Amino acid sequence: MVKRSNEAWLDALQGAGESQQEALLDLRDYLVRTAFVYLRDGRSDLLSLSTDTLYEMAEDYAQNALLAIQENLDKFRGDAQFTTWAYRFVINEAAADLRRRQHRDFSWEDVAGQETAVFASLLGPGTGGDPDVKAEREEFLQLLWQILENDLNERQRLALLGVHFQGYSMQEMAEILETTPNTLYKMLHDARRKIKARLLDQHYSAGDILGLFDAMW
Repeated sequence: MVKRSNEAWLDALQGAGESQQEALLDLRDYLVRTAFVYLRDGRSDLLSLSTDTLYEMAEDYAQNALLAIQENLDKFRGDAQFTTWAYRFVINEAAADLRRRQHRDFSWEDVAGQETAVFASLLGPGTGGDPDVKAEREEFLQLLWQILENDLNERQRLALLGVHFQGYSMQEMAEILETTPNTLYKMLHDARRKIKARLLDQHYSAGDILGLFDAMW
């Protein structure tokens, strides 16, 4: 890559003809290398992917970042090296896409087979060996499962399980669902309200099972 000053980068990229094409090729190569190193050395969750796959991903991120950089050239103020400024575009592009991939991998179906463990964590410590208590507990778990499956929409279920049982922060879950933290908060509020209303309909009182919800939420 040709060594350029900040002014030279801007002149070339905002110009036309051969100098612009050379600058675009140099910048794209730089972005591909940057993204590849980030994917290979900075993402432990991608260790199972081959070098070829990582390189293909890096090329995609670099192309998208290149377009974004071209659209934002007028915002470059020269406070850092141009390549440092450009570096942020490709890293942000990669990180955002990988978060979206995590969202696609995080589905209700993936969690559905673990409902017993999920509900057990909600209800707290085990109830001991009393057969009557165990039967009541099992009846409640079945009811709760039906409520989650039938009364909540998919986004409410994903938000509820993601924040309360999968360890995602509010900010992370908002990004996964491509919404704002305020909207996510309302989503969770509505989901909990539906659950509590349905439990009240089934004659569970705030003094027993609902008290466990209030303590946790």
